[in-house]
Amino acid sequence: MRPATAVSTSVDGLDAAAAGFAAASKSDATRRAYAADWRAFTSWCADQGADTLPASCRTVGRYLTHLAGLGRSVSTIDRRAAAIAAVHRAAGHTAPTALEEVRSILAGIRNTLGRRPVKKQALTADLVAKVVRKIRPDLAGHRDRALILLCFGAALRRSELVALDVVDVETHRKGLLVRIGRSKTDQQGRGRTVAVPDGKLKVPAALAAWLAASGITDGPIFRGADRGRLSSDRLTAGQFARIVKARCAAVGLDPEAFSGHSARRGFATTAGDVGADLRHIAGHMRHAKLETTLGYIEDGELFRDNAGKGFL
Repeated sequence: MRPATAVSTSVDGLDAAAAGFAAASKSDATRRAYAADWRAFTSWCADQGADTLPASCRTVGRYLTHLAGLGRSVSTIDRRAAAIAAVHRAAGHTAPTALEEVRSILAGIRNTLGRRPVKKQALTADLVAKVVRKIRPDLAGHRDRALILLCFGAALRRSELVALDVVDVETHRKGLLVRIGRSKTDQQGRGRTVAVPDGKLKVPAALAAWLAASGITDGPIFRGADRGRLSSDRLTAGQFARIVKARCAAVGLDPEAFSGHSARRGFATTAGDVGADLRHIAGHMRHAKLETTLGYIEDGELFRDNAGKGFL
């Protein structure tokens, strides 16, 4: 084992890795997660007196085994492995995770610890209506109603929702046109426009009420609104998730069952329940693969042509 002074955990090395992340075709959220994962790996290596860049197969295998022993989920371990691989490739090294020794360990971990991922509950159209119906029409209430309804109507990711500026949303005689810039499936930043019809949930009216109450005419649409005071700061994805949980709890729903992703999942689930074409759902959600969309609505699909439908 090398002495700790020989460990390759210099600030310069981390800066180089971060630069590699910035140039890679990964979303901002993925880069932040990878950077945190890489810091955790280098910290562990420092404790063990092991090199990090390049790291040996033995070092990476022991680290992944260590994570499994701590009870980390398979998805977390897979992401840590992906982060280690990304840093190595960015620095011009072979990714240890591509070598058979580490691949076998990862496969064994998945076989041993593998379990169905826990999905947060979908905030379907009926639940959205229930939640927004109970929101008071004060400043924060106008914001939260517009937040939840627009997230649901445009099937937005949390990061896409909080990144919206006033210029990104256009009023149309049939509803709203929402312009989405760089996102998880659009790393080149070409952008997509999503139509939100003016229907039962009255999404355009909710957004108009928020903009009128806040006086916002440009810049970030969704900002802090505490005790009737408007902030200039854009809401974060984490703040939106907490708002969803709080508003769900206010109507008697279990806040732990919902997340900032629940409205997007709820759109797909509701669309599947009413028989919308799978290709149209995928297009609205900006999914590159239909299999991804099916992952959102698969439980509901089990009931559509169920063998017991006519007599159970």
